[in-house]
Formats: sequence, structure tokens, C-alpha cells
Amino acid sequence: MSNSLSRRELMKATGCMAGGLVLAGLDPFAELLAADNSGPRQLAHVLSNETYSLRDLIGAGKLSLLTAAEFHKKLNIRGISLNDMYFVSWEKAYLDKILDSFKANDRTITCLIMEGNLASPKEEARKKQIEDNTMKLKTAGYLGAPVVRMNLGGVGKGEDNLKQGVDRCVAAFKQMLPVAKDIGVRITIENHGGVSGTVEGILAVINQTDPKWVGSLLDFGNPPVGQKPEVFKKLAPYAYHVHAKLEDFKPDGEATDSDYGSLMGILKRDKYQGAVSIEWEGKGDAVTGVKKSRDLILKHWPELPN
Repeated sequence: MSNSLSRRELMKATGCMAGGLVLAGLDPFAELLAADNSGPRQLAHVLSNETYSLRDLIGAGKLSLLTAAEFHKKLNIRGISLNDMYFVSWEKAYLDKILDSFKANDRTITCLIMEGNLASPKEEARKKQIEDNTMKLKTAGYLGAPVVRMNLGGVGKGEDNLKQGVDRCVAAFKQMLPVAKDIGVRITIENHGGVSGTVEGILAVINQTDPKWVGSLLDFGNPPVGQKPEVFKKLAPYAYHVHAKLEDFKPDGEATDSDYGSLMGILKRDKYQGAVSIEWEGKGDAVTGVKKSRDLILKHWPELPN
């Protein structure tokens, strides 16, 4: 929408408050992150919302990760997915404040979203990205999030996302999987352009790593899905988190660009156990859009915990 902040503007407005990517280490959490290697954490099977849905409020200083839980309690949405752009610190004291606010408002952290590019042709940039992602993976474990999204990004000029891109992303994931397994947090790949711009690219990374620990973050609207049930079906069996996205609403509350009954039906038939998380990028006021999306999802999946 024309009055929304872009991702780049948001990175300047919010991410820079954390000093860019000069991030604090999580060594003090080592004893807290130790797991028994019994397998992935249970997914948060709840109605959820992406903090990115409310980017204009965050960019204007009217909402933060410290007030998000209280805000979503008023919205009557149980789950909240946190985007790394909105963390003002990666220190334990700040993370504890987030946890305290979620506990006080009885909300659930469903996912931690990471930006970045793991397919870059620049070796040093990839190394730094893996270091940053590993730190944020540990943060997700500390916050109790069962899944993270790692953005795959894209390759350089003259390269192929399905060749060099897949190879680099698989290598990066293999470096981070021991940490993911130690803390029980799954890694997801959103259909989001670049290496993840095709079903083939996403499934190649999943199948060449470990499908028990690496899966899809199925976005309803991004290519190649684009609200098409026939493409949606290909990724749904691998999904550990989904972004329920739409453009606008008809007078009866249904989406103008998709059949939510059909899409929710596919998830239910596949016995999907992750969060159904609203990502509002549509027309009009964001809070109104989130509320209407909430009502539409629950209309077609009334048994979804919330």
C-alpha cells in the first residue's frame, strides 16, 4: 500500500536502533539452551499474526516488541511471530522483558523471522550471515519459538538459483543444523524470491538437508504460490509455519483474490500442526485488515486454537 513503509525504510527506522548487525553474543545463555536432543519442539498450533503486519505502527513508534503481546491480547490473537527487524537489542535483559510481557498477557511466540541472503556469491558476506543467523537461532530457542524463517536470498549475476544458490543454502543450513537440533528449533524457508522463488528450489534445500528439521514457511500470496491451490498443495506437506496473506475483502468478508475455504481445507487435510499467521500487506488500515483476516481464518477453521 502506498502509505506503508518499505522493508528498506523499516530496516533504517528500527533495525538501526540495534546498531545494524553488530549483535550481542548469546554465550551467557549456553546453559539455558542445552537440550536433550529428543527432537523438534512442538509447533505452536494457534492463530497468529506477523509483527510485520503492523509495520506502520512500529515504524511510527506506536508499537514495539515489548508492547506487542498486550496489543495482540486486545486483538484476540493468541500467537505472535517476531521479525528480527524490530529487535532493539539481542541482550538477555531485553529478551527477558519480551518474555515477561508475553507471560503477563498469555500470548505465544510462534516464529522468529530473519532477513538476509544465504545465497550470496560473496563468501565473507555468507559467513557473516551464517554467524548472525546462528545467533538469532539461539535467540529463538531462548524465547521458546518452535520455528525460525531464514531468508535464502539470491545469487549473483550470471549464476543460477537452482544450482549455485541451492548449493550455498544447503551448505549454510548444514552448518546451522547442529545448533537447531540442540535447541529443538526447526528452520523454515518462505516462498520469497531468489532461491525460494520456485517450488523446486525450496524442496531441493529441504530434501538435501533434513526434512524433519527444515521445512516450508508457506506464504499464501508470494510467488510461485500466488493463492493458487494447485501450487499450495505442493508445499503444504512440508509446512511448519504459514503466512495467511490476501489483498482485500469482499462485502461478505471473503478474500478478493483467493479461496480461503480451499486453502484452509488443504492445511486441515494435511493435518497441519503449525501456526496460521496473518501477514497483512493488503489495502487499507492494517489493524482493520488483521481483524478481518482473523475472522476469515476462524470462519473456515473454527477449531483452530486461539
